Amino acid sequence: MNIGLWIIYSLFAALSLIPVIKLDEVRSNPQYRILWILSLLVFSWSILIGTYLIAQDDIFMYYSRLLTYPVVFGISYAIFATSQVYTKQRTPQWLHLLAIIFFFIDVTLALTNTLHLWVLEIPYSDQLTRALYEDASRGWFFLVHTIICYILLLKGFFKMLIYLKKKKRDYEDAFPFPMILISLILGIILNIIHLFFFHFDIDPTYFFVVIVTFILYMIIYKRDFNVNLILSSRKFLFNKMREMYVIADQNHIIIEYSNNLLTRFGNLQLREGETVKEFFRKLKKSAIFYHDISEIKDIEYDAKKSYLHVDDQAYRIDRFRANGELILLYDETLSVKMMHEIDVIRIHDQMSNVYNRNFFEENREKLEKENPNMGLFMIDVDGLKQFNDYLGHREGDKLLIRFSQVLLDLNNVYGDLIPIRFGGDEFVVISKDATHDKLDDIIHRIIENTKHDDPLKHISFSYGKALRRPHELLHTMLKRADDRLYHMKEEKKDYKGTLIEALKNEAKKRGIINQPKDH
Repeated sequence: MNIGLWIIYSLFAALSLIPVIKLDEVRSNPQYRILWILSLLVFSWSILIGTYLIAQDDIFMYYSRLLTYPVVFGISYAIFATSQVYTKQRTPQWLHLLAIIFFFIDVTLALTNTLHLWVLEIPYSDQLTRALYEDASRGWFFLVHTIICYILLLKGFFKMLIYLKKKKRDYEDAFPFPMILISLILGIILNIIHLFFFHFDIDPTYFFVVIVTFILYMIIYKRDFNVNLILSSRKFLFNKMREMYVIADQNHIIIEYSNNLLTRFGNLQLREGETVKEFFRKLKKSAIFYHDISEIKDIEYDAKKSYLHVDDQAYRIDRFRANGELILLYDETLSVKMMHEIDVIRIHDQMSNVYNRNFFEENREKLEKENPNMGLFMIDVDGLKQFNDYLGHREGDKLLIRFSQVLLDLNNVYGDLIPIRFGGDEFVVISKDATHDKLDDIIHRIIENTKHDDPLKHISFSYGKALRRPHELLHTMLKRADDRLYHMKEEKKDYKGTLIEALKNEAKKRGIINQPKDH
């Protein structure tokens, strides 16, 4: 072989070594392990070619050439598997197993070729010359081996080409699409010429495979956002991160979770390689997440879930022209819980546990906007002043608490009711979606649940109802209901005398001396 060919071989052998060295640092990562194996096989082919070229001993020349075939099969399958990883497709385990079995069959038949001549139709002998060896016909198994290799290569490359075609905008830094296509066509043509028409000193397929492997290395590793982000993100995150984080690539595929996130939400079976959308779908089972606190303002507080503030930040590595996404997750559960507790106190009547006037005023416009079929009751509890005067304010408070509980229990029947204490003995009950029949049923249930033979346990009240007219305001509805309440109250003067008599008797039993003289 002339010096020029030696130089070319040496350059390609050195080129095949680069991915082996560079990928060794990330071979533990499943995403790059198969690419490292491919690089290792290609470099092994370089060694076998070098051995064949310089071998003086016939046995080295004979078997170095034969062992090339299983190595070529391994390379073909590794290229196919690499394309599967790169195009985000899963390779079945059974296919891996078949490939391993065929590889060992290939090795076995290569080492035992002298016995059956299935690979090359020439046995080993001391008289074997390089010229005889290179002119030897190939056996039937070689044809099977070649067809399988071509199927794997073509399938892998066409998947890669289709994927790169679709993702052209996302992979602006990758080698040009035509370059891979031309390399594929040129490699196939040269290999066919070498096998059937003209024998080259070095199989041209070797040069093609070295180039392709190096291209894959450059696309998937050297210019791939993932590995650079994994290796370079630590320092960045240390300065940037407050707590949990997720790193995604330009295709919104997650390539890393922080350890504390995996520890905190390990039950969700989070895994690298899933989409950001899938991650948030899983996270929704255990957490409520938001970008702005206003997003959860109208969502009912859930004490069983964590509250996470999400901060999305674009991540770009200018050197590789690659984009990605850094998702920071701040645990705001304690803060949201405190805000919820403050909000509950602010909009609830602390004694009766129903809503208060603050809630009504804050939600009035929203209620008007969202509930065109709204209905309401204005209710005045009778006898509060008399309970306070004869038995004390504590008994008056108990009266209001008992009545409020009746209103709260109605939510077991109608889930759209909003009971509100306006102040003193005045209550408003709003039904978001009401009809005349529904309002009649609601007031009937209140009457039945407050009825008692004992005048001190019976809760008397006056009420007025209003069903919303088109575009009517809440204040107008309250005015109409209040007018009806007033008329009912005027008709219930006899009840006061009965109640006062019962309160006097109860006060005497309790030994309460100071009683009002004038009623």
